[in-house]
Amino acid sequence: MKKMMMMAAAFLVISLAAFSQERVIKEEGKTVFKPHAYLQLQGGAAHTLGEADFMDLISPAAALNLGYKFTPAFGMRLGASGWQGKGGWVAPAQVYNFNFVQGNLDLVLDLMSVFKGFNPDRVFNPYLFAGGAYAFGFDNDEANALNTGTYDLEYLWEDSKGFPAGRFGLGFDFKLSDAVSLMLEGNANAISDRFNSKKAENPDWQFNALAGIKINLGKTYTRTEPVYYEPQPAPAPAPAPAPKPAPKPAPAPVVVKEFPALPAIHFAFDSDVVDTEKYATELSTIVATLKEFSDTDVTITGYTDHHGPNPYNDKLSLRRAEAVKSYLVGEGISAARLSTSGAGKDSKTEGKEALTIKARRVEVAK
Repeated sequence: MKKMMMMAAAFLVISLAAFSQERVIKEEGKTVFKPHAYLQLQGGAAHTLGEADFMDLISPAAALNLGYKFTPAFGMRLGASGWQGKGGWVAPAQVYNFNFVQGNLDLVLDLMSVFKGFNPDRVFNPYLFAGGAYAFGFDNDEANALNTGTYDLEYLWEDSKGFPAGRFGLGFDFKLSDAVSLMLEGNANAISDRFNSKKAENPDWQFNALAGIKINLGKTYTRTEPVYYEPQPAPAPAPAPAPKPAPKPAPAPVVVKEFPALPAIHFAFDSDVVDTEKYATELSTIVATLKEFSDTDVTITGYTDHHGPNPYNDKLSLRRAEAVKSYLVGEGISAARLSTSGAGKDSKTEGKEALTIKARRVEVAK
């Protein structure tokens, strides 16, 4: 069973107020939290969840805790609790008792210090806690003597047995003095399913309502006395420095935009016809770029795949370059900026790629 953990920390920041009188200045004293140990003695009633009337499953409970408060908001405590647990059998209706002692380790969170800050004069201080436990059960004779008919209790234990547990709860601390508080506490303990000897496929629950006292083992805070200071004459003001001339703004950097790489236009096999629908996006990009870089001349280079003889491919590649040039001129690009060349078979591709549409293309570059 996993242990339930809760941790929080809060620190109180003390503001120092200073005010002037006729001849002196007063600095207020500080209230400073002191980490300290404490002892809790508790007694009350427990209810072990089971198959019987609520009141039939009430039993006595007690707890003893030794804790340490590290900050105004956060502390830990080690304790022992328990006394008696109960269980109920349905048919025939029977209630049985057993005893246990439980060791607990809790993390404790002071809620008022978390939300309101440290105040040693505060009377009402609620707190949350959560942690893990180990219960040691004994004197289970009544469960062993149950009349269960032909049914065998699968988790029946004899003599003594240990059970892991997790726990959480809420408490209320009512301060009577710097050393003593009254406290009320409720907690829930989720204990191993074997605790009450009956198999339920879920943890056995025991709830406790406790009242008791808390005794602080040492001082919980210190207060420093106010300190008085004689007023000192104000120092003479330093001469104003001579004004410095305002620095000249740095010239804005000149950003030179590079001519970008342009997309290629591809052609069908043995074709020099530009497919303006299929390559509308690529053609639009080329036209927009040439208009943006209106002073830049470009070269339009055509390529073919590796089918056919070289002389034929040289002419076909040039026709493809001229076809792209004609399209660009039609889109308003000056022909004087456009030179064409036919590179024939594409030397940038090889193998199967050299026989595909990837090699049949036109490139436009600076």
